[in-house]
Amino acid sequence: MTEEQLWRQLKAGQKSALEQLYRSHAEALLLYGHKFSADTQLVEDAVQDLFLELWQNREKAAQASSVRAYLLVALRRRIIRRMERQLRRESTEEAGENLFEVEISIDEQIAARELSAERRVQLNHALRELSNRQKEALYLKYQLNLNYEDICAVMDINYQSARNLVASALKRLKELMAGSWWPLFFIFSAFK
Repeated sequence: MTEEQLWRQLKAGQKSALEQLYRSHAEALLLYGHKFSADTQLVEDAVQDLFLELWQNREKAAQASSVRAYLLVALRRRIIRRMERQLRRESTEEAGENLFEVEISIDEQIAARELSAERRVQLNHALRELSNRQKEALYLKYQLNLNYEDICAVMDINYQSARNLVASALKRLKELMAGSWWPLFFIFSAFK
């Protein structure tokens, strides 16, 4: 059954559609949420609340061209709002730009290629040199396998900006990994 069909069933009030959507997307949503906040409880609550609100407001929900992108956008906004509220409560400082942290989990993704510890450190150092938006775009493109249209929706940017972010991030990684281009080739070709 396609996600569009599940979405229509959800809007029609079928709980099994909600359950199936949850099973299909919860893990990716939790991983994505942890890129914004290390607070596991906050992220888990945000995901649960997202699906609860989706059920409660199912009749008003717009038809989603990409269910995953719709859920990622909703979760991102929910987590950012919660973090801002939490920051306001905890301090008088304004909530700064949310940090999107990503570290490629080489062990999970490229275990078979056995990159040396030095290469892993070099890649993670290079990733830290990217802007938060570049890291987020790469994560969405190569780890969640979203297309550019979905990246646009999640990040609230236009199509060309999404392509430019990914391209500039890859170019920057290539520059930073100058003598070590082959790990990048294996990392990103594995996700295309």
